[in-house]
Amino acid sequence: MVFPSYSITQDGLPVILHHTGGKTSEGRITGLISSSHSSDDMELTEQLVEAGQDHDDQDNEWGDRRVILVGSGDMTRALAPSLLRAHYRPVVATRKPNRARYPGETQKVSLAEALQEMLPEAQVVKAFNTLSAYVLEREELYCGREVPVCGGTTFARARVMALVRDMGMVPVDKGGLKNARTLEEIPFQFFPEWKVAFIVTGIIFAFFWTIKFFRSQICYNLQKDGDWDWGVFEKLPLSNTQNALAFTGCLLLLLCYIPGMIAAYLQLWRGTKYSRFPGWLDTWLKSRKQLGLLSLLTGCTHGCLAIFLNINWHQAISWTQSIYITCGVLLAAVMTILGVTSLPSVSVKLTWREFSVVQRYLGWISVILLTSHLTFLSILGLMRPLSCYFLLSGPQIMVPVCFLTLMFKIPLVLPCIDSRLTKIRRGYERHNPTDSDNQMPKLIP
Repeated sequence: MVFPSYSITQDGLPVILHHTGGKTSEGRITGLISSSHSSDDMELTEQLVEAGQDHDDQDNEWGDRRVILVGSGDMTRALAPSLLRAHYRPVVATRKPNRARYPGETQKVSLAEALQEMLPEAQVVKAFNTLSAYVLEREELYCGREVPVCGGTTFARARVMALVRDMGMVPVDKGGLKNARTLEEIPFQFFPEWKVAFIVTGIIFAFFWTIKFFRSQICYNLQKDGDWDWGVFEKLPLSNTQNALAFTGCLLLLLCYIPGMIAAYLQLWRGTKYSRFPGWLDTWLKSRKQLGLLSLLTGCTHGCLAIFLNINWHQAISWTQSIYITCGVLLAAVMTILGVTSLPSVSVKLTWREFSVVQRYLGWISVILLTSHLTFLSILGLMRPLSCYFLLSGPQIMVPVCFLTLMFKIPLVLPCIDSRLTKIRRGYERHNPTDSDNQMPKLIP
């Protein structure tokens, strides 16, 4: 087996950088291959060097900016666009060329690129556009700020980055001038990574708030004899809001882990991790962090409001109430740990194994605590008649959803299925008779 490798040219020849497979295949580059793991690896390396030289002879304008990526897995798909933005030329060596091809560039030309075309003798560098004029007029506001810098040549970028440092700011090298397209969009962005999470949270909150409104205010008056009791509408600001926040936080927490299960079942069905997920699932997976933080926010807000609502309790607390309160407090503690470790300043200090263990195991512990919290909260009310003949209560909706989530998770932790899923996520693919295992990888520019 040839493990995925990376190479960067040095003195005109490709130098292979290799990251190991197996249990440590999280994508870390471990160093140069000074001695091959096998004769097959050595032969592959020599053939790639020759192929890389022949390929480079066809186009010398890139000089020593070419990077050969061996394999077309997750790391290659992630590295190739980043290398292009950094003004390198990625060349993918793969036995499956169709997998290595990426969609063409569809972004419009940036103003900086247009200016470079108008002034071919100049060296255009993009900088400072992420700061407003108001900030630049006040040293106490811009001192220590990061300033992205991109330009066509390293020399030009270095000159501008020195200027940024002299002004008391921190320059960030963003590579070639093509990256000006991204820099020019930054001032106009409005929570781009949070858009989906905010919309989902708003829809869920409105759903549960409406259910509570009809059950507690509208249906209550429709089913009682006599005049309407307008006093029940006084609960709208506090009681209805905390109730909707509670079930919104519960569902958001489940939405952090349901897409991972769907992805796992898809990978088991397809027998590979290299097949792309549907667009909706990919967007869902990328929104899990934001959904989790909003779950923490709504859950903590619900807890604070619940304290004020129940502060005048005079009756003794039953054992079911004690359990659900305990589960709720533990759930808040676990979710706080998950939220803190997801912050970039904290996660960067953790190894990949530490981060994955915290997010995976504590995450599912939080789902179990959530299920217990809801079950003991409404253990006597789950079988109550529906309000207005059709409206389910929050617990009648969420408790079955929690148990269904856990039920679909159980098969994935069985040793026979977990071991197969682990193999797939480490690069194993179900054998395809149309593929030739001994075929020499092709270079795809």
